[in-house]
Amino acid sequence: MVPAEPTQPEPSREEVDGRVSAMAATGIAWADFSATQVKYVFSCATSVYAHSCAFCAADGLYSSEYFTSGCTSPGDITNRCFTCDKALFPVTERVELPDGDLIDVTIDHGIAASNVVEFRLQSASGISRWKQVTILSSSQPWKVWNESGSSWCNWPSPSTANCDTNSEWSSIVLDPSTRFLFSKSKGLFGTHTDVYELSNLSARLTGGDRVTFRWVKD
Repeated sequence: MVPAEPTQPEPSREEVDGRVSAMAATGIAWADFSATQVKYVFSCATSVYAHSCAFCAADGLYSSEYFTSGCTSPGDITNRCFTCDKALFPVTERVELPDGDLIDVTIDHGIAASNVVEFRLQSASGISRWKQVTILSSSQPWKVWNESGSSWCNWPSPSTANCDTNSEWSSIVLDPSTRFLFSKSKGLFGTHTDVYELSNLSARLTGGDRVTFRWVKD
């Protein structure tokens, strides 16, 4: 929706639902959302077949197979340990953000009017705790948040129920001082905490874009 003047007071940024956010947000870059790393893990290089109990007992790689086999001791020649020959294989995996999160980012061009940029927040099916994205600028801070399958834009009122997309003028979004603030519920008491701050929005966004942030791990 196109930015409009607020119709009711904005909740304090220092306190939301009685819970205070005291943690400073960590600066991140666009590349951090898709960063990957290669790890080497032991995996099967052959099909499963019967090994001797002594073979499995002597190699820590096969300890779990040994303890779940029928082997009574390393010298047991009556029973067998069923496993495969293992080798190191490279596995590429996502690098978590500093607080342990994974957030997918999708940018669709030409979706909105050319003088605005839309931003959307979604959470994966296994994510139920409160999440929020705010666009911070010299203008009104616009927000989208969700919790337990429901979402809102700026205030939790009937008029914003199920709203997961907000927008700001492209001239404001592309200003060097504008940034996205990512917040989430943390700890036993679910404190609403600012965790990440994304600047340099013009490096990826332009007028007419819709950027979707999808929280997939918290």
